[in-house]
Amino acid sequence: MGSNRVYQIEEKSKAFASYGKGLVYIGDMTFLDNLDEVKDDDILILDERIGDDPNMKILSSYIIKNRKDKEEILKILSLYEKKSPSEWNRSYESMMVEWEMHNLLHSLGYKINRTTDVDLNNNDEHFYDDAILKKIFRL
Repeated sequence: MGSNRVYQIEEKSKAFASYGKGLVYIGDMTFLDNLDEVKDDDILILDERIGDDPNMKILSSYIIKNRKDKEEILKILSLYEKKSPSEWNRSYESMMVEWEMHNLLHSLGYKINRTTDVDLNNNDEHFYDDAILKKIFRL
């Protein structure tokens, strides 16, 4: 994870952390639905780590195009997992490949209902932990 940017944990906010452009909110759907004053550059992440296939879903992920922003957000996800451990377990590289793939497909208009958000669920680790895909996306 090559970003030198600084992100920080938010202590006095409903947001878990902030990244270079805004705040990162992580929680269940009730928490996310009840947020006030979410700005355009804020990131909403649905925590679905409890269940048969633990998942962290970055909502409207297609909007985030800058690689450094993605790096920061993935670092924040890793920190969130460290602070609140679960069975969710994804590698940085596979998450980045999946996110890049979703964005590419969304930009082509392919399955918009499935490529608008990126689901970083455990079961997809083996699909995106692929040497060829890593080379394509320069990871």
